[in-house]
Amino acid sequence: MTVPAQRERLTALLALEPETPDAPARLEGDSGAPGTHEVALIAADGTRIPALLLRPDPSAATGAAAVLVAGHGRGIDDLVATDPADGYHDALAHKLVRAGMTVLCPEMVSFGRRRFPSADAENSCGIDAARHLLHGQPVMGHRVADARTAVTVLRALDGVDPERVAVVGGSGGGAVSLLLAAVDTRVAAALVSNYFCTFEASIGSIRHCPCNIIPGLLPGLEMADIAALVAPRTLVLEAGQQDRIFPIEATRAAHSLLAPVWEAHGEPGPELVVTDGGHAFRAERSLEALRERLG
Repeated sequence: MTVPAQRERLTALLALEPETPDAPARLEGDSGAPGTHEVALIAADGTRIPALLLRPDPSAATGAAAVLVAGHGRGIDDLVATDPADGYHDALAHKLVRAGMTVLCPEMVSFGRRRFPSADAENSCGIDAARHLLHGQPVMGHRVADARTAVTVLRALDGVDPERVAVVGGSGGGAVSLLLAAVDTRVAAALVSNYFCTFEASIGSIRHCPCNIIPGLLPGLEMADIAALVAPRTLVLEAGQQDRIFPIEATRAAHSLLAPVWEAHGEPGPELVVTDGGHAFRAERSLEALRERLG
């Protein structure tokens, strides 16, 4: 199957609708000042998506930018938590800002400000996964659509080079980031942590949240097939040597399939950064690699 056909199939499985050019997404609450701001994304259909916008000091700004997607937990608040730092994300939004990037963090369905009203835990993935599937769309497709809206908004912001907008995420946020980069060629680069593996060795063999399930992906769209749709754009992968839910052996095996795809375009293959920890997003060498590729 050709690359356009694979991308079209993945788009259909996610139940993604085309963006509406005559009703573009917009941002509310941006002052343009450096720092962290509570804002809202207004999607083309009028959906209001809570978000955080972090702007670097003008003296440090590089023009590069990132849509940063949280993994399971408290949502976007975890991305900026510093006292104490969230154990998984480790104040990731601030790391990106210190690297000179403008950062937009959209709240995903099921987390933080968008938990299902009756849910009493940090997230409501099980409820939302069931509700979405009953309506014919995986909840992951809804998240990818919202992250795509964030890309549209971020590319239009003053001070942002629209050709240097990346998507970044770990765990569940890594899933959104990989899938979005695969279907949306406007995304210049993706940094995906603690997700890239194989479906067979991870979600298909180890207990995971049902929000990860996208019916119909297998057998034709294993993770390496999805990652290949990012080529020849930049893809940086991070994984934990001790990650118990995304086994490192399967991650290495899937990664070994990618280099020839990029090399066919005359580009270096995706870098795989393996940390000595478990399921945690360190964004040290992987962030450096993203900066190098974005310029």
